[in-house]
Amino acid sequence: MDMKFQMIEALILSKSNGISFDEIIKRTNFEEEEAKKIINEIQLHYINEEHGIELGRFQNRYRFEIKPEIKKLITQKPKKMELTDTQFEVLTILFLNGASRGIEIEKSRGKNSYSQIKKLREYGLVKKVKKKNTQNSYLYDLSDRFYEWIPETTLRKLEEIKNANTTESDTNPGAEQKEIS
Repeated sequence: MDMKFQMIEALILSKSNGISFDEIIKRTNFEEEEAKKIINEIQLHYINEEHGIELGRFQNRYRFEIKPEIKKLITQKPKKMELTDTQFEVLTILFLNGASRGIEIEKSRGKNSYSQIKKLREYGLVKKVKKKNTQNSYLYDLSDRFYEWIPETTLRKLEEIKNANTTESDTNPGAEQKEIS
């Protein structure tokens, strides 16, 4: 393995939530094609059965993940969570829109969402994060536990919906955002 491979590998490993391709280019000053080639080499390297992790790409960010067959062996079966449809609505809104204020979630749903957010925080699926450059303003965001808990197939479907909504708003900037209800 050469130094460039190791640099990109270390960059990805250093970011628990992943790193975007643009950030990799910016931090390494590599040409795009060279960086793509190295990322492909890293993916091929970790596909090998001797590794328990693999390089994944989620929400346009690269990150190392535990291979599903290994995760089943090392992860305890989670407590069963009985989520309501309204709680799923809140999770979907946060997934599609990213970190949001409570009032923004309520506007998307058209209903009060306090009790749903509270229960999702108790389950550890939603976290409260301080809004940058403010003292008393908070946002709600999906936690790492959400990404561990939700099935990979569901994540992929949600990502497809998100990408379709992004593409639609990019090609038609005057169009209103669709609300989830």
